[in-house]
Amino acid sequence: MLNGILESAIIYGFLTIFSFGMWVISIFSYQKSRNKKILFVNIVFLLFLLKGVLLSLSIFLTDLQEFLSISLFAVFDLLILFLLFVAVLKKQ
Repeated sequence: MLNGILESAIIYGFLTIFSFGMWVISIFSYQKSRNKKILFVNIVFLLFLLKGVLLSLSIFLTDLQEFLSISLFAVFDLLILFLLFVAVLKKQ
């Protein structure tokens, strides 16, 4: 049981740190270019960051596990996919 929790913590921690780094990079990129496509990608990385934080917290805070569900994370994934779709189709 502990081994599975440790693996989840490592994976969710990496997801959170990586998405935070990508989000910061996309903020600087948007400030430099003012490209609307990068703004949508920026929001995508922010959603990944929020998802990673929620997943990481759910490992350590058992009360939070009742609030979080697969449906909530599916909504996050749908928003992420929609924003990536908009970023691809958006004209500059």
